[in-house]
Amino acid sequence: MCCGSFGQNQEKIDALLLEIKNSTEDSLKVDLLNKVFYQYRPYNLEIAKIYIDSALQLALKIKYSKGITRSSINSSSVDNATGNNENAIKTLKNGLSELKKYRYSKGIVNLNVWLSQAYLNQNSLDSTKIHLEKAITEAVNSRYYTGLSNAYSVYGNYYIVQSDYINAVKYYTKVDSLCTKYNYSGSSCSVAVMNIGSIKSTLEEYDDAMFYFNKAEKIFEGKNSAISSTNQVLLFKGIVEYKRENYKKSQEYLENALAYFDSTQREAKKVEVLIFLGPAYRKTNDFDKAKKTLFEAVEISKKLDKKTSLADSYIELGELYFEKEDYPRAIYFFKNGKEIGTKLGIVSIVEGASKGLSDSYYYNNNFNAASKEYKKYITLSDSLNKLRNKEVTLDLETKYQTQKKEREIALLKTKNELAEQQRKNQQILFLSGLGFTTLAGLFFFFQFRNRKKINKKLKELDSAKSYFFTNISHEFRTPLTLILGPIQKQLKKEELDEEDRNNLEMMQRNSNRLLSLVDQLLDISKIESGKLTLKVSKNKIIPFIQTLVEGFSFSAKQKQITFTTNINTDGVNTWFDKDAVEKIVTNLLSNAIKYTPKSGEIVCTAFVENNHFHFEIKNSGKTLSNEELSKVFERFYKNNENQQQGSGIGLSLVKDIVKLHRGTISVKSLDNKWTVFKVVLPVSKGCFKEKEIIDDEINILTKQQDFENILETDKIKGTENYIDTEKPILLIVEDNAEVRTYISSMFNDTYIILQAQNGQEGIDMAFKHIPDFIISDIMMPVKNGIALCNELKTDERTSHIPIILLTAKTGEENEIEGIKTGADDYITKPFNEDLLKLKVEKLLETRKKLREHYSKGIIFKPKDIAVNSTDEAFLQRVKTVLDNNLIESSFNIEEFSNAVGMSRMQIHRKLKALTGLSASEFIRSQRLKLAAQLLKKSDANVSQIGYSVGFNNPGYFSKCFKEMYKLTPLEYSKKQH
Repeated sequence: MCCGSFGQNQEKIDALLLEIKNSTEDSLKVDLLNKVFYQYRPYNLEIAKIYIDSALQLALKIKYSKGITRSSINSSSVDNATGNNENAIKTLKNGLSELKKYRYSKGIVNLNVWLSQAYLNQNSLDSTKIHLEKAITEAVNSRYYTGLSNAYSVYGNYYIVQSDYINAVKYYTKVDSLCTKYNYSGSSCSVAVMNIGSIKSTLEEYDDAMFYFNKAEKIFEGKNSAISSTNQVLLFKGIVEYKRENYKKSQEYLENALAYFDSTQREAKKVEVLIFLGPAYRKTNDFDKAKKTLFEAVEISKKLDKKTSLADSYIELGELYFEKEDYPRAIYFFKNGKEIGTKLGIVSIVEGASKGLSDSYYYNNNFNAASKEYKKYITLSDSLNKLRNKEVTLDLETKYQTQKKEREIALLKTKNELAEQQRKNQQILFLSGLGFTTLAGLFFFFQFRNRKKINKKLKELDSAKSYFFTNISHEFRTPLTLILGPIQKQLKKEELDEEDRNNLEMMQRNSNRLLSLVDQLLDISKIESGKLTLKVSKNKIIPFIQTLVEGFSFSAKQKQITFTTNINTDGVNTWFDKDAVEKIVTNLLSNAIKYTPKSGEIVCTAFVENNHFHFEIKNSGKTLSNEELSKVFERFYKNNENQQQGSGIGLSLVKDIVKLHRGTISVKSLDNKWTVFKVVLPVSKGCFKEKEIIDDEINILTKQQDFENILETDKIKGTENYIDTEKPILLIVEDNAEVRTYISSMFNDTYIILQAQNGQEGIDMAFKHIPDFIISDIMMPVKNGIALCNELKTDERTSHIPIILLTAKTGEENEIEGIKTGADDYITKPFNEDLLKLKVEKLLETRKKLREHYSKGIIFKPKDIAVNSTDEAFLQRVKTVLDNNLIESSFNIEEFSNAVGMSRMQIHRKLKALTGLSASEFIRSQRLKLAAQLLKKSDANVSQIGYSVGFNNPGYFSKCFKEMYKLTPLEYSKKQH
C-alpha cells in the first residue's frame, strides 16, 4: 500500500520531467512541477519537497495566482507531515500576502483554511478561528462552495480539539450537506465522514464508527492522492479495535498505517500510530516490541515538540513497566507524564498519571505517596465526571430545543385546515409523550450510571482505607525495632537487679503486644485485598492445640482463674493451616483470660469428629446482651464496661480467618454466667484447593530450630576474623537515622562502617568504596532496597558483595520477593540482634571458604570461585586477560585494570573479596601457579621458567615461590620428579 508501487510511477515522472524541459510556458511548468510533487509525495517527502519548492518560487516570480495557491498548500503539507509547523505557517502567510494583491478569492479561501489548520496543530485556537471566519466570509461572498466545505471541515476539527462533539458533528454535517447539494466529492467530504466515525469511536459507539470508516475508505479507494487519508482510516480502525480489545486486529491495522507514515517520513502521524501500537503490543504480552515502540514515540514527540503525545507516551511506558512490576521505572514515567499534563492543563492526562502513580507507589511500598496520589486521582476524576455530566446536560437541552422548533413548524404548516390540524396535534402529543418518556428514560439511565459510579467510589474509598492500615502498620515497625533491640541487649546483662529486669521484661511484653497488634492490622489489610491465602499441610491438630493451650495456663494461674481443658488426645492426621489456627486459638484464649474476673473459670474443649475440628472456649463473668452478641465480631467494637481494654480488632480478625479456612464461628451466653465461643473447621484434604496445599513436612518452628543449631555450632567453633589484612567495610543503607545508628553500634568494633540514607546514595557509595557487606532497608526514598539489590547484583564491580535486606513487610511471599532480587538473606523488622550478627558472620564465612578453595587450586576456575553468573562472567574475563598477558614481564596492575575495565581500587576490592588477594598478589599467584605446573612437566632450569612466567629477577622469583609453596623452585622440581 505504501511504497511497493512507486516503480510503476517512474514512467509518469520521466514523462512529466521531459515535458517540463520542453515547455516554454512558465505557468505550465508550475502545474507540471506540482504533478511531479503528487507522484513523489506518497513515497519520498524529501524529493517531493524539492520539486514543490521549485514550483512555488517560479509561481511567485511570474505572479501566477493559481500556482501560488496550489504550491503553497503542497509545500506546507510536507512541512506539516514532517512536524515543521512553523515553516508551514510561514509559507502559507507569504502565499496569502501575494494573493491579496491580485484578489484571487479561491486562493485566499484555501490558504486561510490551511493556515487555520496549521494554527490548530499548534493548539492556537484564537488564530485558528480568525482565519476560518476569513475563509468562510470570502467563500460565501465569492460563492466558492468547495472552499466553504473545506472551512467547515476544519471548523469541525476545531471543536474536536476542545472535545465539543456536538458542534464538531454540526460542522461535519454542513460539509456533507454541501457535498450532496453541489455534487462535490472532494477530500473534505470524505474526511468529514471519517471524522464522524472518529467521534463515534470516542463515544464508544464502535459499530457506527466502523461503518463510517468503511464508508470513508470506499471514497478514498482508487485515488492516488488519498493514500495518506486511507492510512489515516487504518489508524482510526486500529484504535477502534484496540478499544474493543481485539488487540491482534488492532496491531494489523496500526502496523500497516505505520509502514506508510514511516516510508513517507510523516513523523507527526507516525507518533499517533506508535502511541496506540505500543499498548496493543503490551496487551498481547509482547513487552519488547511495546517498549521499543513507545520509546520511539517519545523520541519523535521530543523532536517535534508535541507535548501531548510526549505525555501520552510517558504514561503508556508507565503502564508497561507497572505490568512488568518494575515500579521505580513506572513511577519515573508516570511523573514525567503528569508534569507535562499539568503544564498543558489537560485534566485527563493528569488524572491517568495520578492513578498510575498511586498504584505504583503502593506496590513499591511508598504508602504515603500512594495515598496522596490516590486523593489527587479521586479529585480529578470527580471534576471530569462533572464536566461530562455538563456535556450530557447540554446535549439533552439541544435535543429539547430541536424538538420544540419542530413542533412550532408543524403547527404553522397546519394552521389553515382544522382536520389536518387536529391530526397533527395528536401526532405532536404522541411525539411529546415519546420525548418525555425518552427524557425520563435518560434520567433513570444516568441515575443508574451515577449509582454505579458511587459504588465504585465506595470501593475506592475502601481501598484507600486498606492503604491507610497497611501504611500505618509499616510505620509502627521501625520504632518497634528501635525499642525491642536495646531491651533485648539490656536483658542479656547478668548484673541487672531484679527491679530493672522486671521493668525491662514488662517493656518487652508490651512491645511484643504492640507488634502483635501491628501484625493483626496487616492481616486485616491482606484479607481485604485478597492477598492472605491458606497454606494447608498434613499435621496432627490435637497435639498442636494442646501446645498452644498449655501456654496460657501460666497467665490463668497468675489471675487465679480455674483453667480446665477437655482435649481429646486422639492424634489423627488432619489438614489445616497452622498459622491460621494458631491465630484463631490464641486470640480466643487471650480474650477469655482478659474478660474472666479474678477467681473465675475457663473451660477449653477440643476434638476432631467427622473430618471437622471443634474448638470451644467458655469463660465465666458478665455475659453479653443480645445486642452485644450481634456486634461482638464487628471491627473496633467494644462494650461500654470494658471499653478501656483491647483494640477491638482480634475477634473481627478471628472471624475473617475462620471464614478463610471455610469454617464457622459462633458466640452465645449461658445461664447469665458463661460466654461461649465455638469454632468448627474442616480438616480433610478435599476441603481445600490444590494451590492452598503445601508439603506435609513444613514446620512452623523450622526457622527457629535452624537458628538455634547455628548458635550451638558457633559456640563450639568460636568467631573468626575473616579478613586478616584489614578491617572489612560494612555499608548500612537505611532512611531512618536512628535505625542506622543502632545497626552501626552492633558492628562498630569489627567493621569500618559506611552509611547511606537512600537507595541511590547506597548504590553510589557501593561503587565508590566496594564494601565487603551491605545491610539495606527495603522501603526507602529515591530508590528502594529492591532496586539497589538489582543494580548492585547485576554490576560486575559489586555483584560479589553479600546483601541482607531488612523490611517491615511480613509474610513468605514478601521474603520470596526479596530473595528473588539476588539478596543473600532477608530479615523482618523488628529483628534479633544476635540473629543479624550471625547471618553477617556466616555469609562472610562462606565467602572465606571460597577464597580458601581458590588458594588450594592449581588451575584458576571461575565457576569454582563465583557466587553468581555476573561474578563468573567477570572472572572468566580476568582469566582471558591473564591467559593473553601473564607471561609478559611488563604486564602490571595498570594494564590489568584497564584490560578488565575497572579502576585499580575497584579491581583490588573485587579480587580481595573473591580470592583474598590484592590485584598484584593475584597476578603473582597466577604466575607462580603456572611456574609450578612448568616445574612438574618441563626440564628447563629455574631461571628460564621464572622468565617464561613474567619474572625479571630469578632471585625474586625463587623468594616468592618459596613463600607460596614452602619450597624453593629447585626443591619443588626435584620433589615432583
